[in-house]
Amino acid sequence: MNIKEKILKKIIRVDQAGELGAQQIYQGQKMIFKLQKNKRDFDQISKMAKDEEEHLDFFDNIAKEKKIRPTKLKGLFGFGAYAMGVGTALMGAKAAYVCTEAVEEIIEKHYQKQIDQLDGIDEELKEKIIKFREDEVEHKNTAIDEGSREAFGYSVLRKTINETTKAAIFLAERL
Repeated sequence: MNIKEKILKKIIRVDQAGELGAQQIYQGQKMIFKLQKNKRDFDQISKMAKDEEEHLDFFDNIAKEKKIRPTKLKGLFGFGAYAMGVGTALMGAKAAYVCTEAVEEIIEKHYQKQIDQLDGIDEELKEKIIKFREDEVEHKNTAIDEGSREAFGYSVLRKTINETTKAAIFLAERL
């Protein structure tokens, strides 16, 4: 396997895992907001989840096409992300938005690094990731607009989720 193939394999595997995690976070949050009859935040989270669904479908399809197996930690990531979604939603809508802000803050930088890596390797994938990065920035800004920074324990929660996201990326790139 040459270096270009290794880069593509790593990018597709980690991004597929990340989009699965995003879906699971939003599914957990939506469940809580539905139980709480919080239609406003349920609808806002659902809108962002729809974008993530497009991203996940893309990475699922390209992984299948290129015969790239998902991360070995797929089940653990799915469970952990769902628990993160449920937990932050139970802390309140603003905490749920901290989760979005914190995750997307890391993903924005992660996608930019990949965009730079893809120069001269795969322009089509690069263009998709540029579009997905723009979606993630929009989600981060939506979360801020919805009051993420007003959440109780904002700094600690944001930092914890930032570091958890970084760890998940590190592991998914390797396993």
